[in-house]
Amino acid sequence: MSKAALQAEFIRLLTTQQKLIHGLVGLYFPLAEDRKDLFQEIVLQLWKAYPSFKGESRISTWIYRIALNTVFTRIRKERAFPESESLSEKNWEIPNPEEGDVLDEATQALYQAIRQLGELDRAIILLFLEEHSYEEIATVLELSKTNVSTRINRIKIKLEKLLTPRIQWI
Repeated sequence: MSKAALQAEFIRLLTTQQKLIHGLVGLYFPLAEDRKDLFQEIVLQLWKAYPSFKGESRISTWIYRIALNTVFTRIRKERAFPESESLSEKNWEIPNPEEGDVLDEATQALYQAIRQLGELDRAIILLFLEEHSYEEIATVLELSKTNVSTRINRIKIKLEKLLTPRIQWI
């Protein structure tokens, strides 16, 4: 395949799958600038790996695996070298107009509860909400199918506990 054809195919793929990447990035990084940087890093990693994609799994599964590895690498780096941030930077954060979708209050509450989960649990529930099978989730995260099933049940219980007080006020 020529380089131009490969680029065109990659851009088409990215166009169809970018919402998946934005959703994943949004769950791990609340600041718009961090989300933009991480999105670009994920795209770079996808581009580097794209020629070696063999089609043995769904393309979305492959993207999740690379995106999650990139997210976890970034988190590890930030923990190793924490950055100080002034309070004023958070006060001036403006929502990204490209996000477009305005979430209702219940959905916002769900995402807020998901952000309180551990890194792996967030990844699992995000894949589950995207309607991936337990087997696909297990493949992406390199877990057993039984482990995925158990974790999903426990995550549902945690989310229910986190959301119950919130739901009573809605």
